[in-house]
Amino acid sequence: MDLSNSKKFGFSFSVKPLFWAILLISVFTMNVSAQVSTDLGIGVGSPDNDNVPRDPDQLIDNIWWVGHSKVGSFLITTPEGHFLMDATSTEEAHDVIENVVKAGFHLRDIKYLINTHAHAEHTGGLAGFKQLLPHAKVITTKETAEQLASGDADEMGNTKFEPVVVDGIIADNESLTLGGVTLVAHHTPGHAKGVTTWSMQVTDKGNVYDVVFMGGMGTPNDEGEPGLLNNELYPNIVSDFEKSFKTLRSLACDVFMTYRALSINLDTKVAMVKQGGNQVNPFVDPQSCKAYIDLYENRYLKQLAEERRAAGMN
Repeated sequence: MDLSNSKKFGFSFSVKPLFWAILLISVFTMNVSAQVSTDLGIGVGSPDNDNVPRDPDQLIDNIWWVGHSKVGSFLITTPEGHFLMDATSTEEAHDVIENVVKAGFHLRDIKYLINTHAHAEHTGGLAGFKQLLPHAKVITTKETAEQLASGDADEMGNTKFEPVVVDGIIADNESLTLGGVTLVAHHTPGHAKGVTTWSMQVTDKGNVYDVVFMGGMGTPNDEGEPGLLNNELYPNIVSDFEKSFKTLRSLACDVFMTYRALSINLDTKVAMVKQGGNQVNPFVDPQSCKAYIDLYENRYLKQLAEERRAAGMN
């Protein structure tokens, strides 16, 4: 891997091997014994620079939140090894690794590094993960693999993170199975060309539930970004969004997960889980799953209508 231009990625990769080596020593010697908001500001371009470290929490069955106060990373455990979904940012990835160990798991047991999409706040730490966990295989969609190889995180030509070469490509509706746990990849592009929504099943109190990890549905609406119409960098963005919303609505969804803590009401639901008792796990929330899709599809349709009006289209 060429690290000669590393300073543009947030911190100097010239000291990164030492950084990760120190981290590796520290984590191995550590003593380790609702409802979706309808506010369009939540989870839609909200700032991540006030992200703070957060202890890991078991959400339901074998799914753990090992991310931060705002941006998530999920550890999905099995008897034969684990999946780690989303690497968070370059600057914050070390907290995710530390959380895996805090939760009582071994780094050597992480077998797959998977992701939702190649935006910097979810993928920036992947190069460091590959360096620390060389045994783990990075599996993505073809489009995400292309973005990771170039470091082009936002289809705007801006390099956001150290490029990464993936170990395997996963097709639409193809699955990964490890230790009796199967994750299915559903391609849901639009927010980015390679967005992946993942589904699996969990068991809680004897009941089997369908889990959906939403992969990202926000539209490009920041100042200076191309929109939905006549987007030269992403000509198929409208048709991709339309297909993706149909796909999302077709998925059985009892347990709603996504990488934004606010969007899944993380703190409130975790507090309810810790109370125990015989109540249904609060992450079993099919209404929020539907509400989340409604939220983003309505936002997409509103923006599309506004752009069409501005272009003089009926």
